[in-house]
Order: sequence, then C-alpha cells, then structure tokens
Amino acid sequence: MKLNESWYGNKAKIIKQGKDYAVIEYGCSGKGIVSTYQLFDGISLCFLDFDTEDIMPSQQFNPNIISIVCCYSGRYECEFSNHQVFYLSEGSFAVMGTKYLPSFFSFPLKKCFAFSLVIDIQSLSSNSIQLLDSFDLNINKISEHLRLDENGYLCHAGKELGHIFSEIYEAKDINDISYFRIKAIEFLFRINKFSHDENQSFQYYDKKYIQKAKEICNYMIEHLDEKVSLRQLTAEKDFNLSLFHKVFTQIYGDTPYAYIKKYKMNIAANELKNTDRKINDIALSLGYNNASKFSIAFHSVYDILPKDYRKQNN
Repeated sequence: MKLNESWYGNKAKIIKQGKDYAVIEYGCSGKGIVSTYQLFDGISLCFLDFDTEDIMPSQQFNPNIISIVCCYSGRYECEFSNHQVFYLSEGSFAVMGTKYLPSFFSFPLKKCFAFSLVIDIQSLSSNSIQLLDSFDLNINKISEHLRLDENGYLCHAGKELGHIFSEIYEAKDINDISYFRIKAIEFLFRINKFSHDENQSFQYYDKKYIQKAKEICNYMIEHLDEKVSLRQLTAEKDFNLSLFHKVFTQIYGDTPYAYIKKYKMNIAANELKNTDRKINDIALSLGYNNASKFSIAFHSVYDILPKDYRKQNN
C-alpha cells in the first residue's frame, strides 16, 4: 500500500504494512495506533485506537477530501484553525469537507476508539466512480446534499447506522478488506439517505473556555479529598458558572459532579480490588466523611456495594 507517512505528522512511523493496509504508530505518549485500509482508489478506512493525553495534529490530506469520523467509544475533541473546538460523543459521527477539517485532535477521556472513512475525491479512479454509481452513490452529490461547503454535518448514529458502526469496529482485528469494502458501501448508502435537516450542527466553544474548564477539572482531581466550590473556582477564573457547566459537559460528557464521582469510584474500585485498605479509609481519602455515604455513591456507579465488590474481585 502506498502511503504518505508525512500525512500523520513528523513523529509517526509505519510499523506494519501490506498490499492494502498500513499500521501507523502516531508517536504520542501512551498509545496511538492508526490502522489504514485502502478499500478502493481514493477511499480508505482508518481505525483509531488511542489512550493518550496528547494533543495531536490531524492527518494532512489532499485538497479535496470528505472525512466521515465515527466515535465508537470515548470522546473525540476537534480543534480548528480559528481555535474553536467541538466534540464527538460516543455513538455519533461527523461528515466534514476539506474546508471544515480540524487542525488538531485529542481525547478528553484519554481512551478513544473511532474509525474514519476518508474519500479523496481527486484520487477516485474511474473504476471507483463506476462502482459507486452502481449503488447510486455520487460523492459530489452527497457533499451538496449535506451542504458540506457551509459547515460540517453532525448526527447521532441511531439504531441502523449504529449497528453498522459495531459491525465495522468489531471486525477491525479480522483484517478482511473485502468485508470492509462491503460495509463501507453500506455505510455510504445509509449516509446518502440523510438530509441536512437532520444535522445537529456543531456546538463550538472557544479554546480559552475549554482550557479553563480543563484546569478546573484538574484542580478537582488533585483535591479529591476536599469539598470543592465550583462557584469559587469559576469566579477565580472569571468564568461564568452556567457557561462552565455547558463547556464541561461538552468536554467530558458528564456534569462536573457526576464526572468527579465516577472518577472517585473508579479509584475506589481499584483500591478495593488490589489492596487491603479498609473501606472507611478509602472513603476518607476520596472526601467522604463516612462509609455510608461512600457506599451509596459507589453503588450508584457500579450497582453493587463496596464490600460485595471486594468479595467478587478477591
């Protein structure tokens, strides 16, 4: 497979390559693997498997591109050249033309599994165009239909498209390019049925607000054993409290308190499973002044009491 390594940034390197595929290590801290399959001339399928806190440059493609990015799990942050940011949540997808491709991407929850279907219009061969035509698929008409020259197209997958999501992603390790070709055509056929009216429109936020929300989140994580006042923290950063809640939820997919509670309970689960610490001591270290309140919080996240969770995992 012919692949321009520079498209993926100067830290990326190809670690495996075959006739129709390549596996690229993105060169970030933690994990960053992109597996790319050349389905047809001008159409490729990329699987993204990341576990990192890094902010990375987006792939650099040719000038006339349609990129369909599907977030299978986690959250996908896209930053544009004007420093506006939007988020793809689990089970949603975005269709973007060249004009609206992000400059950088990252993952607020660190772990993210996604895939993208990239159509390089100027590289479509006559055979590719003929194949698409046989399924009544005209890429330029899809672009016009979804008005990609005006903005990106954002939508939740729904039941039918969500099923295709799962089929594609669950087959990522099978390495069967014929299967991927069939699913890609089916995927495009479904998207061709969408209308611009179903577009949820991107919810953009300025990077300065994103940064402030992340700083507040980091502060809360660093002070898990304390009672934190969001009103005070946002006031110190000259950040409207209501706007903070909206921005935080866009970034992390949860309200601040729900996110921190899950964060605490994940720590607690690890402690219960891997240490002999007393439940009361774990509760105190996470800001709960009694084991009863801690048990209620743990049950609300894991649907099991801490003592029973420990028994199950020891």
